[in-house]
Amino acid sequence: MIIDSAHAKNLKLATWNVEWLVSQKDIEVTPIPHDVLLRQPSDFQELLQYNSKLDADIVALQEVGSIGTLNSIFPKNQYLFFISNDPVAQHPALAIRKNIFDHIQQNPDLTELNHAAFSRPLRSGLDVTVYTQHDSIRILVVHLKSGCQDYPLDRQQLKKSCLLLKEQQPILQEWIKKRLEEKQAFIILGDFNRVVSPNEFFFKELSTKTSLTIPTAYKANPCWNGNYFIDGFLLDPITTQWLIPNSLRVMKYKEQDFDQQNKLSDHCPVSIRLSIPDK
Repeated sequence: MIIDSAHAKNLKLATWNVEWLVSQKDIEVTPIPHDVLLRQPSDFQELLQYNSKLDADIVALQEVGSIGTLNSIFPKNQYLFFISNDPVAQHPALAIRKNIFDHIQQNPDLTELNHAAFSRPLRSGLDVTVYTQHDSIRILVVHLKSGCQDYPLDRQQLKKSCLLLKEQQPILQEWIKKRLEEKQAFIILGDFNRVVSPNEFFFKELSTKTSLTIPTAYKANPCWNGNYFIDGFLLDPITTQWLIPNSLRVMKYKEQDFDQQNKLSDHCPVSIRLSIPDK
């Protein structure tokens, strides 16, 4: 599908795990592990500068303590903020540039991803719908179970982290099924904690009802000396038509010393661009 750029809304979407973006006020409400180092004011200032460089219209974030803390790196006069209601220290969140959508609706969290049957609370999915004049996109921000990046999930014997990740898969599959029934355009983005590719069990199970696009599939992430992507995007057939080809980007930090990860993040922002028809 060729979209006339003169009649399209061009948007930059990013996902960024900001690694324990918490403040002293946050941990007074919800304690965090003792080995987590709180950032200093200079660290927040540096992240603010990187966010200015990223300059995305929609940013999905993971490991956010609160909207108040998120305001330390996202200017309140430029963005609107949404965060999950989980009773945990790390939340998925969204920062959306003001005045680019006609309406924004925060839907109930996908709390099934943080099910009481799990050994300890995980993170719900943050579910938000954005509306343009003629279209809408359902956005689901996720931060899935860690510890099972590439272990095959179709084996009979799985370690605990893989079992938990595998339990999250049908929850996402059911969310996708509902969006398809509604004929609703959608994007799932965030930290999958999984190298997701079209031939892999996790993805194949998600895409049984439709064709999903993974812009990061089979690509190496240059962040912190590189690895395969665990942060990324799943696009339905509608939003796939809006994806600008070859728009995948990673914003690397100028600091390359691994000691800087505690000040910045162990993840780099990953972005794509969409061109949404405006007529």
